[in-house]
Amino acid sequence: MLHVSKWEMKVGSSRDSFGNAALNMCKCAKKVAGVNSAKFYWLNPNVIGFAIDANTGSWGAGAEPNGETMKAFFDLADLSSNIMDETWIDAGLGQERSDKAQ
Repeated sequence: MLHVSKWEMKVGSSRDSFGNAALNMCKCAKKVAGVNSAKFYWLNPNVIGFAIDANTGSWGAGAEPNGETMKAFFDLADLSSNIMDETWIDAGLGQERSDKAQ
């Protein structure tokens, strides 16, 4: 699954701190078992996008985060607001789930 989100920097936040918080989020994500990759991208000077590839149940709403990961989320939320959060299912898993419905 690919977890895609966008975060917009809050007025008055430091762009340097925002970028460091994003980097820390990716570092924390990469330590989680089942996370295959975690990257962030600057969409514009005030918005960062994350792409976190993880096995089902390892990341996102269905996963129980550890303390380090929760701190990274809160540090990011102190500086920015989540403006988009989606989970994209790869074609194989989508087909598997579709087949179960037959």
